[in-house]
Amino acid sequence: MQYTQANIGRIFAVKFDAKEDIIFGLKDLIKKENVRSGVIQLIGALTNTDAVIGPKKKEYPPNPEWWNFNDAKEIIGLGIFAWEGDEPKIHLHAGFGNKKETKLGCIRTKAEVYLTVEGIVQELIDTNITRKLDERYNASLLSFD
Repeated sequence: MQYTQANIGRIFAVKFDAKEDIIFGLKDLIKKENVRSGVIQLIGALTNTDAVIGPKKKEYPPNPEWWNFNDAKEIIGLGIFAWEGDEPKIHLHAGFGNKKETKLGCIRTKAEVYLTVEGIVQELIDTNITRKLDERYNASLLSFD
């Protein structure tokens, strides 16, 4: 395990309206406010969303199992973000559910709000947390250089 110490900086309360994309909106906030690293907490409802729900099989690098839903699902999400070069990279996992099914996955691309999504973005300061591509996993992982 590697670790670093950080302090909490600014805290942003966020609210997304129907049809907004949460990944686009979060990246926009992160860039606009120049938040270099932080934590995301979300609750609400999504539709028209793509998520990775695990690897197709246990191998390295993993081949992601993509899942899409277009109906309405409640969500609870937790993520962490840091910059890789000129772009913030968000690692956001969420539980998705309705009366028909419940799944857990990683939101990487599109995630359209159904009614609303509300959340908190906490800035981590006094640290140098970034992301770097780890070719073993073909994933941008946290770095504490």
